[in-house]
Amino acid sequence: MNKDKYVSLQEKRFIIEAIKSGDERVFEQFLKAEFNNIVYFSNQFLKDIMLSNDVAQETFISLWKSRTSLDVNLNLRAYTYTIARNKALNVLRERYHSVLDPIRKRETKAFIDTLSSDYADARIDALDIEKIINDVYKDLPETIKESFKLSRESGLTYGEIAKKKGLTIKAIEYHINVALKLFRKRLEDYLGLF
Repeated sequence: MNKDKYVSLQEKRFIIEAIKSGDERVFEQFLKAEFNNIVYFSNQFLKDIMLSNDVAQETFISLWKSRTSLDVNLNLRAYTYTIARNKALNVLRERYHSVLDPIRKRETKAFIDTLSSDYADARIDALDIEKIINDVYKDLPETIKESFKLSRESGLTYGEIAKKKGLTIKAIEYHINVALKLFRKRLEDYLGLF
């Protein structure tokens, strides 16, 4: 489970349903997979590893306490990061009011502003987009997925892909079009742009 990229949509729903129903084993696996990521995320702003560990612990306690209200269609990673962000913001706001040193106060205010900004929202939202993209990859037939990756990730031309796979250029064009249509369809609701 520590490689969220490779977990199918069905598996992700199973994880959420299991946590929602109180399966401590599945929750513990999710916690182990994400705990250090949450600590790292929090420490970017708190600059205190102990406090960041506390934020991560409180994040997972909050997640466990609110488990019965989880929606099986949500991105559990993004939801967990949102909880962590709110916990880290609370720590920073308390620090801001208790710090007397003007330089440290300005630094804390800058972290509050950054964590409260659209930037932080975009980073968390990127987890949703990443999830959608990975789900599309998972749903593509293997030959189409392979053609698409050769085109987009390896930068090969349609002709090079056709030669490599022993297919026609028209077949490769078809593969790429099928993949792009599926990406557009899945991203349409999320982005509202296509």
